[in-house]
Amino acid sequence: MFIAGGQAVSFSLPLHSKFDYLMLEYFIKAASVWFIGFFPLAEIYVAVPAGFGLGLDGWSVIAWSVLGNYLPAVLISKMYDKLTRYPKLNKWLTKFTSEKTRARMERNGIWTTLLLTPWLGVWVMAVTVKFFGMQTRPFLWASFISILVYALVLSGLISWGFGDFSPG
Repeated sequence: MFIAGGQAVSFSLPLHSKFDYLMLEYFIKAASVWFIGFFPLAEIYVAVPAGFGLGLDGWSVIAWSVLGNYLPAVLISKMYDKLTRYPKLNKWLTKFTSEKTRARMERNGIWTTLLLTPWLGVWVMAVTVKFFGMQTRPFLWASFISILVYALVLSGLISWGFGDFSPG
């Protein structure tokens, strides 16, 4: 609030009820968890504990952190597919991958994605599997399942008190 021409002027949001305030507060917390999940250095590792720290319920923490962490997989896959439409770029991108590597990715790519996405991060895995020739649909399903399972496990551990290492 400030004084302009002798009158007090306020720039607050017109919150008409307690419900409006609670919805705005929830939206800010959910957007924060989503963004932390989307951010490459934090991803799901920080998004789930941050969501609990912000006071969100477990299902909201899981939903927003998974959505935030899964979106880069979709974006990178779609952008890679668009880049390979250009003949010169496609030739350059495919020259690094042998047929042997492509065959291994087709055979073991889903298991690789399921196991390594939580550890290496979705940004790294999306670039790697696309670079080595894994198909988009199996990668997206495997990364979603991997992210969801990891969020559920992290959420369960935090809810059961495994994150509390305070003395006493």
